[in-house]
Amino acid sequence: MPSTFETEHRRELLILDTGPIRELVLFHAVDEYGFEGLRRSLEYIFNRDSYARCSKFIGSFRNKTTSGSVVAELNYWIRKAEITGQERLWNRVYEEFREMRMDEEVVKLLEMDRGQVTAFGPVDVSLLEIARRNGNLSPLVLTVDRPFYRECLRAGLRVQLLQNLAPMERDLGGE
Repeated sequence: MPSTFETEHRRELLILDTGPIRELVLFHAVDEYGFEGLRRSLEYIFNRDSYARCSKFIGSFRNKTTSGSVVAELNYWIRKAEITGQERLWNRVYEEFREMRMDEEVVKLLEMDRGQVTAFGPVDVSLLEIARRNGNLSPLVLTVDRPFYRECLRAGLRVQLLQNLAPMERDLGGE
């Protein structure tokens, strides 16, 4: 439960790219579900402390959103997992969205700049558009993608790399 200070000083809007959501789900699948085969896929969140730091950062925002394109990209990732684990991974995605009180916005392809879609793909462009639409909320984009990070900076958007939130040391063994 956030303190009164945290509630009153909460940041307004966090826009999540696929990478941070995937990493949260992946860590939970390894740590809680015992999907040890997925441990080598972890790139940024390696232990409960780094998971807690990431969750606290996300929780410091009053509103969280992503795009329908991110959900489609999560689907692509989950479909590559073993069939027996797909339902549990989807359940965890649902849990993460509920726990974050995540909103989801749709940006239509025809509303996206064709040149940007060619350069960055519809997922990244949809997030850029969501940030533009919500400029009055001073949004911050959270990603793991360095080229997308640079494009956000070029577009004048606030952006943070998940890997820069706090040093996150790799724990190769199970807990």
